[in-house]
Formats: sequence, structure tokens, C-alpha cells
Amino acid sequence: MTAGTSPPRLHRSGAGAVIAVAVLQVVAVVVTGALWFFHTVFAGGACSPACDGATADAAGMLFVVVIGASFAITGAAAVVAWRSGRDLAWVPLVSTALVVAGYLAAVALFDNAMR
Repeated sequence: MTAGTSPPRLHRSGAGAVIAVAVLQVVAVVVTGALWFFHTVFAGGACSPACDGATADAAGMLFVVVIGASFAITGAAAVVAWRSGRDLAWVPLVSTALVVAGYLAAVALFDNAMR
């Protein structure tokens, strides 16, 4: 470096964008989690004689795994964006869609198990 010049500036704004958009993901998890809770609580007495408790439990695990995977994807995107400076703000949006799709799949599986 010569006198009067400054070191190259690091651009870490990509991670900030990912984290800012991840707020939508957190809201989606809270809303779908509340919907899942009320859906399963109020379906407790709706079990037919042929209902499958193991499949109903698997539906809940599916939902939890999808939420965990979505947060892992968003966390990886934040690290990559922080290291590279790239704007990966679209990744939490895809992860949010994954949460909603996982919720819908888990509800369908749960409802099918309760019939």
C-alpha cells in the first residue's frame, strides 16, 4: 500500500440482505407452526377406527425436518453471501416457500392418516 491509499473495502452487504429477507421466513414458520398446532389439537377426536398414529407422527416430523432444512439453507446462504459479497436475498424466499410447501404436505399426510 502506498501513502494516501486505503485498503480494499470488504463488501459484506450480501449477508445483511439475506438476514433481512429471512425475517419473512421466521414469520412463515411462526404462522405455519401455529396453524399446525391448532390443526392437530382440534383433530384429536377425529380419529377413525382405522386411523394411523404412526403416519400422523411422521407428518409432524416431516414438518419439523422441513423447517430445519429451510433454516440450514438460509444459514448457508448467509455464510456464502458474507464471504463472497454476493446478493443471495432470494434464498430465504425459496426457503419460505419450502416451509409453506412442507406445511401443506404435512397437513395432507396428517389428514390422510386420521381418516
